Amino acid sequence: MQQVNMPGVRWEWISEAWNLFTKQWSVWVLMILVTGLIVFAIYLPFIGVIGMMMPTPQVGEPFEFPVWVFMLYPIMALAILAAVSWLAGGLYNAAFKQVRGEQIAVGDLFSGGKYFARILVAGLLIGIAAMIGGAFCLIPGLIVSGMAFLTYPMIVEGDKGTIDAIKASINVTKKDWIMFTVFAIALGLIAGAGAIACGVGALATYPLLFLGHALAYRDLVGIPGSQAQGQFMPPPPPPDYRGFTPSQTPSPEPAAQPPQPPSWSAPTYVTPATPSPASESTAKTCPHCGATLARVMNFCNQCGRPLRGA
Repeated sequence: MQQVNMPGVRWEWISEAWNLFTKQWSVWVLMILVTGLIVFAIYLPFIGVIGMMMPTPQVGEPFEFPVWVFMLYPIMALAILAAVSWLAGGLYNAAFKQVRGEQIAVGDLFSGGKYFARILVAGLLIGIAAMIGGAFCLIPGLIVSGMAFLTYPMIVEGDKGTIDAIKASINVTKKDWIMFTVFAIALGLIAGAGAIACGVGALATYPLLFLGHALAYRDLVGIPGSQAQGQFMPPPPPPDYRGFTPSQTPSPEPAAQPPQPPSWSAPTYVTPATPSPASESTAKTCPHCGATLARVMNFCNQCGRPLRGA
């Protein structure tokens, strides 16, 4: 059994159980209501039989309960325990389904038949041990309940046998058995507090018992498909470029450059070329005064005579 988180009580389980209940409260209310009706249907005939067979007290004579009445009560208690054990498997199934993020339905209440015998035997063993421990100043009996806190989740979600489930629960809770005892008492009081308001409040508080157990099992043992609260999730590994040639290795994308202001440079002015002096091959001599002139000239700039025909 591998623990996925540090062993210890987290009081956030109560608030998280309430949040889960509010998300699908109508289904939980119907399941708890049906459970109560089934238990009442078993309880009512026993009370009716006892009432009909109870002898009428005579005036002036002391009333004594018949011995068979004291024998009938254990039978009634065992019948109710069997019904509750059968339905508890379905309630735990629904709790674990919701913790995994699935939708639950009223039909889930009747899905725990395969766990019936194991839950029944575990309830008897834990109850007997708690009664024996309770005979010694009550505290040992409470410790038994605290260390057996995860027994039913071990049976339903872990699919363990009765003895293995009890051992596994003790193995997890023994490292912080004081706080598990306190938490088991607190969760039980919260779940049973709803019964004060004529039992109507139990429709909202009793589901916290099953959801609280499922959340504790999730964080301390682990549920496939569900991440434990506070569990560290490692970052994804870097990409593996082994086996790529340099031409195939993906190059990293260039980082985006911030926009740059437009560059400005002073305009360049081109100085016009000055005409070169006439070469000797293009020079012309005035035939009248002997002055050297450009060939393009039509008149001598010295004597003023025309050059045409010269």
